[in-house]
Amino acid sequence: MADVSADSILGTLLGTAVGDALGMPIEGLSHQNVRTYYKGIKEYRDDDQRGDLDAGQWTDDTQMTFALVQALTAHPDAPNQWPRAVGEAYLALRPEARRWGKTTTTAIERLADGKTPAESGVLDRATDGAAMRAAPLGVWWALRDVGRPEAFAAVRPVLAVTHRHPAALVAGWGQVVAVRRLLGETPETVERTAFWGQLLDATRWAEAQLDGDDRVSRRLERLTGQLDGFPLDLRDACDGVGVWADEAWPYACAMVARRPHLLENTLLSGINVGGDADTTGAMMGAMLGALHGWAAFPDEWKEGLEAAARLEADAQGFAEALL
Repeated sequence: MADVSADSILGTLLGTAVGDALGMPIEGLSHQNVRTYYKGIKEYRDDDQRGDLDAGQWTDDTQMTFALVQALTAHPDAPNQWPRAVGEAYLALRPEARRWGKTTTTAIERLADGKTPAESGVLDRATDGAAMRAAPLGVWWALRDVGRPEAFAAVRPVLAVTHRHPAALVAGWGQVVAVRRLLGETPETVERTAFWGQLLDATRWAEAQLDGDDRVSRRLERLTGQLDGFPLDLRDACDGVGVWADEAWPYACAMVARRPHLLENTLLSGINVGGDADTTGAMMGAMLGALHGWAAFPDEWKEGLEAAARLEADAQGFAEALL
């Protein structure tokens, strides 16, 4: 079991919400349009283009992450209960669903029609929706002395409630591994080569457990020699930063590996590249929060975050259930 503080757990979960809220207004915009319409994101902003969310509000990334938090808090040591509990939590979100993608929407509709979580996933969408909400599972693994096969067996059915494509599952598993690794580090001790090597090993191993689709590990391999590059160069190495699992998640990891000791700079520079910015923000926020802790986030980000007190209470309850 890693030596993990409650502050690091709060950083992981609330960092997800912060990154999501920072990226929310520019979700789907190109880097050029981010610069043209927003002059770059430096703080929480209203979504001027769609007008449905205000500064500091978050999207489905945070909704689904904290639904998973609630399910794991209720059953911290019963992984066999997680898929059902998570499915029920996602169904409960339907009246207030925010920007759910096609994969998630279809999966939730199938749950509503009486399908089990194992039957509800969409098989043909290799998107980043599993990775965007996987951080709580990384916290769980960091605090439980189980081996990789046992952890994978627990995690996979939870991710597959909405995303069952092998590449989506591999990226989700990779986010679990990244969070677990960073929870055991500090900004002073994290070492890029070791971190990146563990991600490569974890994704290759998971791909072998599934159907051998190796697009995620191949993307990490392509990025290996470019981790000192500019954010736009990392975007190009990912062939964009859209919703695909082998674009958004490897890019988020590369940004964190590039400058892990810089919380604000890394998060903002990664988001300002555009693309699926709320999700890359959520994934980077979780990793950076695991490494730096919640106390390291700027006060204005804490104070301006939607429902911050409720999210913090949920995160604290999760920490207490696991520690």
